[in-house]
Amino acid sequence: MSLKRYYGPKGSYLEEHKEYFSPEQLQKDVDFLIKSLKLKKRDKILDVACGNGRHTIELKKRGYNIDGLDFSDYLIEVAKKHAKQENLEINFFTQDIHKLDLKKKYNKIFLFFSDLRMIEPDETLKNITKIMEKNGMFLLDCDNVFRVIGYLRENPKAPYKFDFTKMELVVDKDHSNKGVRYYTFPELKRKFNDNNLFISSVYGNYDMEKLNINSRRVIIIGKKK
Repeated sequence: MSLKRYYGPKGSYLEEHKEYFSPEQLQKDVDFLIKSLKLKKRDKILDVACGNGRHTIELKKRGYNIDGLDFSDYLIEVAKKHAKQENLEINFFTQDIHKLDLKKKYNKIFLFFSDLRMIEPDETLKNITKIMEKNGMFLLDCDNVFRVIGYLRENPKAPYKFDFTKMELVVDKDHSNKGVRYYTFPELKRKFNDNNLFISSVYGNYDMEKLNINSRRVIIIGKKK
């Protein structure tokens, strides 16, 4: 299934993640974003790859100045519908993160619970810094490759395999399937630095615990030099 279809009206994205999309998890996510990015009501905030707008809408409900952006027409329409139901005025943009064309600049940007199979990091970081104010902050949240490897070791019958020559997770026996590229922290750190982002904080989960080999997430916050 193509990514456009997966995130579209006939795709399975929302259904596959419905257990994660709980009110309790949403509150925890947003509490973490506020604390880790030191969000203030006067900040100009952008939720990149906002999906159906869960975090965008919750932050707006809490009084923050935030816009949302996603490449999926369908998910943006879902987000707009939910915002209207809450009587919230939010700018939602339908754009590809690799071809950002926004006139506005932001001082706080986050790419949260991201799927790196959709993202070319160098191009993404380059475009994000273009729309970021000086001393602005960017948060990237992605899966930890060592968690994935641990899962595969514990579940040898899982329909996936990890190609270490490409650092990609692929569906086993499906040679036509493009793998999901995973990055180690040193790789991501280098990409941040190459794009004028100085790393100020690193976490391994939404409890703001230190990143280690057993962490579920890799969360990096960079500040524009």
